[in-house]
Amino acid sequence: MNLELKQIFLTNSNTNNDHVTYENKLKPRMSFGDSSLKELFEKHNEEILKNVAHKITNYVNDENLCNDDIDMFPRSCEMTGEWYIGDVNFEDFDYLSIMTRFLGFQPNSKRMPIDDYLGLEVHFSYDEAQDKFILDGIDSSCI
Repeated sequence: MNLELKQIFLTNSNTNNDHVTYENKLKPRMSFGDSSLKELFEKHNEEILKNVAHKITNYVNDENLCNDDIDMFPRSCEMTGEWYIGDVNFEDFDYLSIMTRFLGFQPNSKRMPIDDYLGLEVHFSYDEAQDKFILDGIDSSCI
């Protein structure tokens, strides 16, 4: 089964750089070591986000990592396919982290029937010689 993904954009201002959730609908929390790292991220933003989308799509559509088995997490049948960026962390050249958050159905929730479900953190390093970000890996978490 292929889960069709759709990126959503949360729109509430996040001037205090607070923790982002689907409930508070804040824009991503951004953390840069200095202004040069922010500029470098902005310069490569399109390429980075394309790689993030590709990596997370492959992850959730890998039957070994995500399926409908009752003992599995994440379970594709519990996911809406919608995702957003919660955090961007680029404190030094050696490590860039983009935390994506997927929504899932929460039928017995007292808060909302759809809420944060899965976090996928995509890791990059920067290669100065090639002037590009190199994908280092991905980690998952229940959120």
